[in-house]
Order: sequence, then C-alpha cells, then structure tokens
Amino acid sequence: MPLMMDDSLDDLFGDEPLAEIPVLSGLPSIPGGKIAWSNQGCIASIASDGFSVALRNLYCNPDTGLWQLSEGDEAKIIAAMHNGHPVKHLSWSHSGTELAVTDVLGNVSVFSLLTAINRCTVSRRCVSGAEDNLSAIVGLGWLNQDRSLPLHRPAVKAPSGQWAFMGSRFKHSGPHNPHLIGDQPGKNKAALVTVARAGAIRLMYQGPDGARWLDFKDSSMLVATHSISKQIRLYRVEVDWPAQRFNIEHVKTIINCSPSNEDAGEGGIPASLLYPEAQLYHLELASPAPDIRNKETFPPLLIAFFGNTPHHNDHPSIGNAPSTSIARWELNSIKPSLPSGFSQLASKRGNGSNTGELQSEVVLKRLQDITVNNIIVSVQQLNLGTTFAFCSNDGTIEFRSRPALEPLPHDESPDRASSLAQVGLLFPQGGAGTHAAISPNACAVVTWDDNDVAGLKLMQMPQAYPGNLLNDAVVEAVAEAFVMQFSISCSGYGNYHDDLSATMQLFQDQHLKDEDDRFAQASMFTNPFLSDIYRVLSLNIDYSGDTKTEQYLKNGLHQRTLSMQLSLGYWGENQHPSLSSKIAFATLQLRWAALTFAMGLKPNPPGTTMSGEAQLRRTEAVRSFFGIIAWTLSLMNFVIDELFVLATATEDQSAIDDGFSISDVVANKISELNTPALALLFVSQSRLLFKYNLRFFRGIGVETTQQRSQDPTWRELATMFSRSPVPLQSFETLLADVDASVRNVYASGQVSEADRKDIEKSMLITGSVHPRLQPAVDALLTGTVRTLREEVDVAELYFYDVSWLGLSDDKASDQWRKEHRLDVIRKTEVPKGARVRQCTRCCCVTEDSSAPPKGTAGWLVNMWRTCVCGNWWMAVKDEGEAFDGRR
Repeated sequence: MPLMMDDSLDDLFGDEPLAEIPVLSGLPSIPGGKIAWSNQGCIASIASDGFSVALRNLYCNPDTGLWQLSEGDEAKIIAAMHNGHPVKHLSWSHSGTELAVTDVLGNVSVFSLLTAINRCTVSRRCVSGAEDNLSAIVGLGWLNQDRSLPLHRPAVKAPSGQWAFMGSRFKHSGPHNPHLIGDQPGKNKAALVTVARAGAIRLMYQGPDGARWLDFKDSSMLVATHSISKQIRLYRVEVDWPAQRFNIEHVKTIINCSPSNEDAGEGGIPASLLYPEAQLYHLELASPAPDIRNKETFPPLLIAFFGNTPHHNDHPSIGNAPSTSIARWELNSIKPSLPSGFSQLASKRGNGSNTGELQSEVVLKRLQDITVNNIIVSVQQLNLGTTFAFCSNDGTIEFRSRPALEPLPHDESPDRASSLAQVGLLFPQGGAGTHAAISPNACAVVTWDDNDVAGLKLMQMPQAYPGNLLNDAVVEAVAEAFVMQFSISCSGYGNYHDDLSATMQLFQDQHLKDEDDRFAQASMFTNPFLSDIYRVLSLNIDYSGDTKTEQYLKNGLHQRTLSMQLSLGYWGENQHPSLSSKIAFATLQLRWAALTFAMGLKPNPPGTTMSGEAQLRRTEAVRSFFGIIAWTLSLMNFVIDELFVLATATEDQSAIDDGFSISDVVANKISELNTPALALLFVSQSRLLFKYNLRFFRGIGVETTQQRSQDPTWRELATMFSRSPVPLQSFETLLADVDASVRNVYASGQVSEADRKDIEKSMLITGSVHPRLQPAVDALLTGTVRTLREEVDVAELYFYDVSWLGLSDDKASDQWRKEHRLDVIRKTEVPKGARVRQCTRCCCVTEDSSAPPKGTAGWLVNMWRTCVCGNWWMAVKDEGEAFDGRR
C-alpha cells in the first residue's frame, strides 16, 4: 500500500520531536497531494491558500459536442467541516467514491459522492486532534480491496487479421477491511490509514452497517520513514482486526540515504557531488506486481525522489535547471540456511529435530539511480504497478516501465498494440503546473498551479503526418489500444470511460474528420473499435433465442458498451447524432424501462388480494411510471410510422425501373431519414426489450379493468393506452412476425452460430439490416406492414407527437429540444426554472435534488445516482447557466 510522504517528514519513531526539513526553492511540498482524480471521474483540488477545495470533472458540452473540463465547484462543506483550518492533503479511495481530507492540524474527514460527480456529502466527520505540529498528517493511504484486477499484455494482430488480446488477473496483498459491501466477495468497504508526524498511526474503516466509520490507533505502521539524518526505516505491520491493534516488526534501516555516488549525472559528475543539497521530498512504496514479460512477480519496490537545485553550486558544468534524482531499492525476502556443520553437530547429539529454521529476512537491493532533467510533481502507478507515470513541473509526462524505470518503448510494428503511449499517442508539451493528476485510464491529465488555474491535456498523435492523415494500419493499431484500455476499465474499480471518450474524440477530429461527411470516420475507427469491444468482452449480443430478459438486464457490460456507442456518434445538440448512436440511445431507454418495470411493479400473484395500504402503494407506483409508459408507447408508434414510410418507398415503381432493388431502396431511405426504426426491430437486444415491456403493459392493462378501474390513476392509464394509434396487440403481432422470420433464416442451416453473432453485432453497430436477413425485411415491408395499415388510423398516427423521443431529424423534433427539457429518468418535462443535473456523457438531464424527495418511489431512489446510460450526473448551478437543447 503506497503512502504519500511529506516534504518535512521526520523520523516517525524517534523519542524526541524532530525539526522540519527545509523545502528548497522550486521544489513541491508533496507530489500529488493537492489534486487528485478519482476512479469515478471527480477531480478534487486544494486552493493555494488551503482554505477551499474545488471539484471538477470532464463532461461533454451539449452546445458543441466537445469534451472539456468543468469549472471548479467549491465544496463549501469541506471547509466548514475543518473549521477554517487550511487543508493539506487529498486522497481518493480505490472505488473513487470516498475522498479523505486532512488539514494542517491532523484532522481527518471523509466525504462521499452520492447524487452528482461534483457534489459531496459528509461520510466521516472531522475528529479534532491536538493543535501542534506533531499531529500533522504526513502519510495517507487506502487499504486495497480483496479482489483480482485485470492486467493487460500487448495485443498482437494474427495473420487472419483478428487481434489477439492476452490478459490475466492479479490480486494485491492485504490487509483488507474484513467488512464487505452487501456480502459480495471482493467488495470490501473502505479503510483509510494515516500517519502523523509524531508517529501516531490511525486506521479508519467502515463498519458492518456502512454508516459509521470506526478507528483505532497505535504508534507504528508499515511505512517507509525518512529522518533529518538521512536514514530510511522500513517497518512491517500486520493488522489484528479482532484485537484492534497492530503487530509491528522493524525490517531495515538505510543509513545515509542520498543519491548514489555511482550515478554519473550531467557531464559525468557523480550526483552526490553535483547536487550536495539534494532534498528527499517523496517516498513511493510499490507493492509486488506481475511481470508482464513472464509469469514472475516483481518484488516490492521503494523509490525515493530527491529534488536537486544545482544553482546552489559553483560547478562550471552545472546549469540552472532543477532536476530529480531517483533512488530505488528492491525488497527481497530470503530464508537463510544453517551451515551444514550445525546439522551434523545436532545429529551427533541425537537431537537433530531441534536445530530449527532461521526466520526469513528482508534484503534491500539498491538499483541504479536515475536522474531526470526536471522536477517530478506527480507519481502514479498504472497497470497494477507495472508502469509509472511521472508528471513534471515543465508539463512533461512520461510513462516508465517497472523493471528499470526506462521510458516505455514505441511499438515497432503496427501489428502490435501495447498501450496508448506505445502506439504513438503522447501528451502535448507545455501546460506546466505545480501539481498534476492523471486520469484513471492515463490518457488525460489535469494540472494545477499556484494561481489556482487548472489545465487539461489529452493524449494525441504528434502533428507530424502529411495533412494529419494516418494510414489504415496506424489507425487500426490505435483503435485496438483503445479497445484494450476500455476492456480493462470495465473490470477495474470505477468503470470510468469519460477520459477515453474525450481522447478518442480528439483523435478522430484531428486525423479522421471529413467535413463533407462526418459519418465517414465510422468505417475507419468507430465501427472496428465497437466491434472488437463486444468480442474482447465476450458479450452475448445474440438474443434471438429463448433468452431470459433478466440475464440481459443483470449484465452491466451491455450498458457500458451501449453508452460508449452512444457517445462516439454524439456531436452536440446542434448536429444530429449518427444512426449507431440513435440505436444505442433507444436501446438504453428500453433497457431503463424494463429495469424500472421489473424493480418497481412486480405482478400480483394470481388468486391473491391486496390490503388497502398495499393497493395504495401500488397505485402510487403506477403513477410514477406514467412518463416511462408514455415514452415507450411513443417509441412503438414511431417505429410503425417509420415502417409505413419505408414500405411506401418500396412501392415506388420508378425506383425499381431505374434498377434499384428493394434492399437498395430501403437502405437509401434509412440513410436519408437517419432512422433507427427498422434496426430496432431486427436487432435482437431491442426486440427482446420490446417484448418484455409489452408483457408488462399486458399485465398492467388487465388491472385497469379490475376492481380499481374507477380510481383516477387507473382511468388515466387506460386513456393513455386507448389513445395510442397503434394497438398493443398489433405491435406484439409485428414483433412475433419479425422474430419468426429471423429465426427461420438462422435455422435454415446456412447461418452458423458464429455468423449469427456477427450479423447481430453488425446491425447493432451500423444500423443496417444484414443482407442475410433481407428476405425477412422484404416479408415485413411488403406483407406484415401492409396488413397493419388496415388496423391503424394512418392519419391519426401521422399527427401523433413523437418529437420528444430525440430520434427524428425533422424540424419538429429540433424545435422541441430547443424549447423543452426532458427528465430522462421520469420521462417527464422538467418544469421551467427547475434546477437540473446533467449527464457528463450523453447530456441528458434530470430534475435536481440533493436527495430523493419524501415519498419518491423506491425504484427511483435506487436509480438516483447515475444516468440511464450509466454515467454520473453533474450538478448544474442554476437554470441561467444550464445548457439549452438537452435531450
């Protein structure tokens, strides 16, 4: 467990208070302690005066469709909790939802993210410590969770053209909080360790009920400490949870710790002579980590960072630029063996069994020192500690490998993708800051300077290509590197992808953007990326069989991949989204409706009666569903109306005479309208959700005709169903016909299981019905739809309002989005003047409240934190600053 080390860290275990180590000019007080980026996406930063903390996040601006950094929202609750004492350190938990805050007096508080990514609430209140210098916190860290995490290895392109992804899993060592979240293995509750300057150790952890934070103290902990006498001491500590105490063992002492004399610095001068006043300002403890080159494990690693100020010297070859010397020690555990003479002696005495064994001991192996020509202001361990990211004061960001801390090599072949950095993406130069924080996927960085100015940098390809155009092989390798990083993040702590979305958008805009046809980039980057996501994550996307809907709804990976698909084709409210994005958006809404129906209104068992109170609760739940029911009914009518348009196009004899086939006519009309209607019927995921929601409608429809049909709520619901131009039975028949036609094609013996998966994936991503299913399309448009026209009032359907769905590109839909705001959770219009929360990714909104209002339906409370697409909400300050034109 890595602990941060203060610039003035004394010997924590001495008997007398020790003086502070002076901070040399140009050196940071502590790397990474003033700004931190959580695994959920919240960026917390401390103001230069220490009296306020601001929360930021990445978000997609609905006006422009571009990703950007939000303005800082001051978390006033943090300053209030610390009673005006300057805040010193920040640290996010591994899950990314708990923020630990310490002040100059050693007070510790914990805050949680609940309803918005830029809004926090108190989880653990401040416990005041002694108001002296020795109470200040100098070490801070979170215990690991007892779970396996993904480790990626380079992806290699096979001769067949398919990329092979080789991954494994690795579990970090303990200790772990023994209390679990919902009794789920690997979901340990949070536990925080702090180390005070005087040596006091405190372990704070969430108890069984999750609401209370418990803690106990001792005088030691497993830390690396550095004293003014340049000694580093290592201690091994075991946590005895039942006894609420620590078992401490002194491991080693490193005497006279400084940059090695053997390290030749600039001009061949040893570092100790070149930088006699080198100041240690940060210690980093790296846990054991897997070696991606083989099946071995790297031993623990202690890294010491020394700031060098050569302008304090008079050596003629020394420049004025500061630098950093990095000293490293491997911690190897060995078990000494007794000399053979001892065994022989014991054997002669007849008590060889009592010779015993020597205990294991830790041996420190010092590695070659490294000198870099700038001051490192942030250190972050990536890929389970196999890679380190160094952010420097001049804006330089480097990725270095674990064995020798050498810069990551560039992939020599476009048939190999090791990481984003190794396929050619780099952080642009400049943007210097005193502090920096790297995003969870290490493709974005936020800098923070002493003037409280934040800056954002995204990884990008160097501007060294003619016209900034890349060849297909490079684009493919970059896409696979993004696939690899996305799949890893789906199995990590926070499932955070906004930094990847922002970086991919920049990559496409710089190198693949076609001003005449923005959809053209999909064939080069977006479609291959999405296709391999589904393959690498082993997602079942073929639901044409008798698959239980519950299995689909429980698989959160579907929501994450659809959310990314939505994002890649969304370019702001001033442009229409791509067909692929519309399919993802509509499928997410259908999934949301199915989830809410399943969670909020379970069917009444046959033959049973409800009490009066139960009937009242059920009626209230039904009313809370009105918006979602109305939206789903509108979607069904939209699909039928679009089918009528497509069927009419196939009846155009002039197009047939010009040599166009029915499939050509349909494809051209779909492209012209940019409509997802046909795809929503033929993609098995959306068809499955349609059928599930119709079953709910059937059940709820029966209740409207029973004993409670005189209730106003149930009468209003009955009216809602009766006013739908398309009868539910007719839509259900349509789904059954499509289902039967698709199954007949799949069962013909000419479509293998692998072919079915490819067909389903292609339709989901592109919105085009696969040629293998063209007979089913022909039967639908020339047979079923024409029969349906006789059952539907076509004129009434034509004037039926579907503009609020966000799926049409006509003027009525554009106008509705400009004049109204739709609450995507309730599917109701947001009242004028109401505050809203906005999704950071899809830009949908919901009416804002710090907590669910009293009497809110239970299903709505459960969904309060995230958007329908699965991303966090961000709080919008007021309506005047809210964005117009949200879905």
